[in-house]
Amino acid sequence: MASGTVRLRLGVLGGLLAGSTSLAAKVADAPVAELAPPAQASPSVQWQLLAGALTSLDGYGSLGYQGGVIGSGWELPRLRFRFQFMVGLPVRLEEARTEVKLEQFALGLWLDTPVLRSGEWRWAVGAGAGLLVFGRTAVPLVSGVDVAGPRYIPSFMTGPDTSLRWRFSRYFGVEGSLAMDVVFGRPILGFVDAQGFQPFREGWAVRPRLNVTMMLFP
Repeated sequence: MASGTVRLRLGVLGGLLAGSTSLAAKVADAPVAELAPPAQASPSVQWQLLAGALTSLDGYGSLGYQGGVIGSGWELPRLRFRFQFMVGLPVRLEEARTEVKLEQFALGLWLDTPVLRSGEWRWAVGAGAGLLVFGRTAVPLVSGVDVAGPRYIPSFMTGPDTSLRWRFSRYFGVEGSLAMDVVFGRPILGFVDAQGFQPFREGWAVRPRLNVTMMLFP
């Protein structure tokens, strides 16, 4: 009877071992799900370059002035810094007794924050400030009129702006911005005759400006 019990125990143990081996083989043969690679996070700071054209109504001429703009900046998730250099084309302003060639150059820093993001679109509001330099050259057209020699007149420019950007690819985008520039220290253009100083162009203290630029994201 003892030998029968031993044989029974050995049979049960053999069955358990065979079942464990079969289960282990099935687990080994089962397909293993591959882990997805971690998603790459977008950079927290994005460097950008910009170049384009501008137009501004400055109050000196009926069409204002037009020119070009270049710049660069850094964009964070909630804030963007932009340095912009703007160059206006020379404008000739003529009066019956004198003619003035007026040029304008601006360099400043603008900050903005996004109000709305939707896919490739970004709408932002902000403000900026910088140095605005007027280059003035006057020529008398009649005798008896005195004009000052060529001069460069620095002034201060600041004001709000809003921008709308369409980033149509990973590296390129186009942006339009509308600003209201408040100018302190703008020149009053005029001449001196027998009656004293006679102004003929004073310019505007608040000037709307539109920029359209192409953007590069290296």
